[in-house]
Amino acid sequence: MATSPLPTHLGRYSIVEQIGVGASSNVYLAINNQTYASVAIKQLRETIKKEGYRRLLANEVALAPKLDHKNIVRFIRADLTEPSGPYTVMEYIKGESLDKHQYSDTLLPINTVLSIIEQVANALQHVAQQGIVHRDVKPENIMWMPNGMAKLTDFGCAIATGQSGAMVAGSLAYMSPEQLEGHPLDERADIYSLGATLYRLLTGKNSFTADNEFEARVAVLNFPAQPIRSHRSELPDRLVAVVHRALEKDENRRFQNWAEFIHEFGEAAHEIRMSVVDFDLYRGFSSPTQSAITTQLDRSRQFSRSGFSRSMMPGG
Repeated sequence: MATSPLPTHLGRYSIVEQIGVGASSNVYLAINNQTYASVAIKQLRETIKKEGYRRLLANEVALAPKLDHKNIVRFIRADLTEPSGPYTVMEYIKGESLDKHQYSDTLLPINTVLSIIEQVANALQHVAQQGIVHRDVKPENIMWMPNGMAKLTDFGCAIATGQSGAMVAGSLAYMSPEQLEGHPLDERADIYSLGATLYRLLTGKNSFTADNEFEARVAVLNFPAQPIRSHRSELPDRLVAVVHRALEKDENRRFQNWAEFIHEFGEAAHEIRMSVVDFDLYRGFSSPTQSAITTQLDRSRQFSRSGFSRSMMPGG
């Protein structure tokens, strides 16, 4: 399929390179010709003719001024009348999106994941306080910077709290049942999505198994999340409880607000940080390999104990 040529400029911005591709948009690194500051531009592709996508972009622009938080990518301006396609201008983040760390062989250390989730939860609490539901929380929409700061991005699916939106939008692997069914949403939908994101960043797996979109939809609506310990058996009880409560199918059984989630998650994170246990021991290994590691460690401990006992016996 032929690709559109890279634009040389959009408004006051000179395009440097394309740095991303979304479902409906291209993302460019650009330079402000007046200030020489680097920015990121998201432009709706010319091939996207559906009016729904244009409405989503216009809605994102309308909501953006309400969002002012250190863990949210800063909105700068937009041009919805550009002939080659409407676009938004955002601060440029020198970092990487977490989709690079959502696979079993690229998982981040658990303390890094905990820090990222805490930051994003605080950002989403701010979002909820502004009467907004993000609707598309997932690893791809979280930027992680070299200094450890995380930033939530892409409010293209965002809607006002209590609404369902003109169209069901979001990513199926991270979408709550009520969002998939097109019901009015509140912050509990984003809590579910962050829970699914946490599950993925810890395990490299989605919270359900499905061979196709139909099976995925059935799983989202009907089946509880697969036990997270089936992927990482070393995770402590408190963190496991937080993940699975966030992923409850019934929103009334989830955390009811971000304050609840942040408190419980904070307690679980503190427990891990204070522990002498290596919770990264099984990171990146399959379940059979984890079992083999456990067996070997048990044998080593038994050998050490028996050796110690013999050495302390008279005549030993």
